[in-house]
Amino acid sequence: VVATNHFMPENLIQHTLLPKFLRKTAIRIAWNDAAKTYHLVESITTPTRKGAEFLEAATDLTSVHAISCGINANEYTPNFGKKTQNRILFVGRVTGEKHIDVLIKAVAKLDPALNAKLEIVGGGDLLNQLKKLANDVGIGDRTTFTGYVSDSELKAAYTNADVFAIPGTAELQSIATMEAMSSGLPVVAANAMALPHLVHPGENGYLFEPGDVDDLAAKLTTVLTASEGELS
Repeated sequence: VVATNHFMPENLIQHTLLPKFLRKTAIRIAWNDAAKTYHLVESITTPTRKGAEFLEAATDLTSVHAISCGINANEYTPNFGKKTQNRILFVGRVTGEKHIDVLIKAVAKLDPALNAKLEIVGGGDLLNQLKKLANDVGIGDRTTFTGYVSDSELKAAYTNADVFAIPGTAELQSIATMEAMSSGLPVVAANAMALPHLVHPGENGYLFEPGDVDDLAAKLTTVLTASEGELS
């Protein structure tokens, strides 16, 4: 029997009603419970080496195998033509662990001359709160919240974007980032968990300090003002 772990109780705990002083205890109990199950199997996998190290550190497990998730890159359509709209794309759950508020605040700090537009694809419990934030920081008219979309609409969003941004700090791999890369997009990602496995600074994008709005704004500016062929 082989088990695969894509579970982080740290991502779930904020959706509970537990008071903050109990959350570390609850996370430890959740990991201990997961470990009991994993001890019953012959092998354990997780998508990245970073994810494997995280699982081993959170439990008493050893020899966790890193086996990447896969996508069919042929299903995605890069657009290498000259783009002029400066469209920034995020795809994923609209929840707290994704730190979309950091992205919205960073876009608000971009040079108005860039006329950057932000598209947030996905649904979640923070949708209305983030819409309000976009309005409060002055980019409500340049921010689109699509909610859930069809596969064809999702692929079109990747094709039409100029840069993919992912500010989440708890990604065990990030399928959305892989989809963006398959669509030919440079990626600006938080320097956290498994994202550095995918993003190589100056080659296919940039990493920014997690939670740092100014650093994210600077890296987005670097991508949006890069000369043709500078990132590949």
